[in-house]
Amino acid sequence: MNIQRGTVVEEAGQAARIGVHDTTVPTRSGRGDLLWLRLSQLAAITLAVLALAGVLVVARAVLIPIVAAVIIGSVIGPFIEALARRGIPSPVTAVLIVIVMVATFYGAATALAGPLAEWIERMPEISETLRERFAALRPAVQRMLFFVESLESIGSAAERPMTVSISDSRVLESAIGLVTPALGAFILFVGSLLFFLAGRIQIKRKVVRAIGPRAGRLTALRVFREIEARLGTYLVTATFINAGLGVATGLLAWALGLPTPVMWGVLAGVLNYIPYVGPAIMTLVLALVGLVSFPGPFEGLLPAGLFVVLTSIEGQLLTPLIVGRRVALNPFAVFLSMALWTWLWGPIGTFLSVPLLIAAMALVDALLATRRPQLPG
Repeated sequence: MNIQRGTVVEEAGQAARIGVHDTTVPTRSGRGDLLWLRLSQLAAITLAVLALAGVLVVARAVLIPIVAAVIIGSVIGPFIEALARRGIPSPVTAVLIVIVMVATFYGAATALAGPLAEWIERMPEISETLRERFAALRPAVQRMLFFVESLESIGSAAERPMTVSISDSRVLESAIGLVTPALGAFILFVGSLLFFLAGRIQIKRKVVRAIGPRAGRLTALRVFREIEARLGTYLVTATFINAGLGVATGLLAWALGLPTPVMWGVLAGVLNYIPYVGPAIMTLVLALVGLVSFPGPFEGLLPAGLFVVLTSIEGQLLTPLIVGRRVALNPFAVFLSMALWTWLWGPIGTFLSVPLLIAAMALVDALLATRRPQLPG
């Protein structure tokens, strides 16, 4: 027994002298357990993402106004903080800002109600004019529609189309059904913006205090500042640029003789908040309006062509020059963000996609900055 124990001690000493260490090779069952652990973690993350997407879709009627209010409040917040340091209470400033915003929105809606009603009344005339202008393309369009219908009818039983009769009362109910949710969302947006601006400093303070260590609190403050700075830079700059584009579009429509040039200028400025898609929609609108308003195809397509020139100058020269590299966005990331939020929240999600992307990028950059090693020099 003593001989065996001595042999074991001698072998251990020799292994230590030559630098051999005892390593345990994972068995096949151990590797399988590790694989199942990774798969379970991946499944849990996938289920969490799907649950979050479901919540965003189901609660979008409540979340959209609140998120929009938080984004706009984050831009206006530093201005309210500056006034609070000079003795002006934040609730007073918040109430004044909300009143000015509501009055501006009401004035713009009132000014555009007349031209919009005029174009709605002309819809039968517009459709007849477009039908005459595109008469040469009708055979090709009919063949394409017939081909699409043939593909859709494969495997389906032939049924007699159902005739739907819509009375005036049903139209009125549909209109009320569309206006009522929009009015409720606007009231929720105004209330959320008002209370967020009034208590923004306290909200930020409580969030920072809830984080334990001092380093985490400093990181949270840096994240808040970075998000507010980037959102402010983007939204303020984009507002001035879009306003300039709207004025230029209105002047262009007025110079070319298009009816209701103010409405086209406002629509161009609003749609330009949506990268790529907004200018494309506005170009199509101006093309249709030009074809309806002018007799020849060249005169009809001239407003859309000149608008493409304006948006090209704005998108390729002015915006990159003014915004700079601080809010530089990858086009592929912008496209994915627009696709995701449009799928989740519809057209309003398209408007909010770029600010949400900017906030997410600022959060990721601020968190990664705390983990990057400090290189010398």
